[in-house]
Amino acid sequence: MKFHLPMAAAALATLTACNDIGPGPIAGGPCSYDTSIVTGTVIEVDEDGALLMGEGGEFWVPGEYLGALPEVGEALTFQRELIVEGTCTPEIYTVVAPDN
Repeated sequence: MKFHLPMAAAALATLTACNDIGPGPIAGGPCSYDTSIVTGTVIEVDEDGALLMGEGGEFWVPGEYLGALPEVGEALTFQRELIVEGTCTPEIYTVVAPDN
């Protein structure tokens, strides 16, 4: 019995140390992004987003960044943020309103 008590105490201490108590490190951060403006013409649309053809070739924009899904042939301009450091979202798109 004397052997089991220290082992049980050590196991409990290990489990307690692994339990998240209080705030921990920020998941994925800190991150840095390279920001650019990209324009593309919609060449394909489905319920998940749109495929566009831009100056640098084809690129996919998930529906969560589009709001309403665009129509094929529509030209859109985005601010594109590409991750350069960290493990956050690799690409972030923000629709930029066309100049009036």
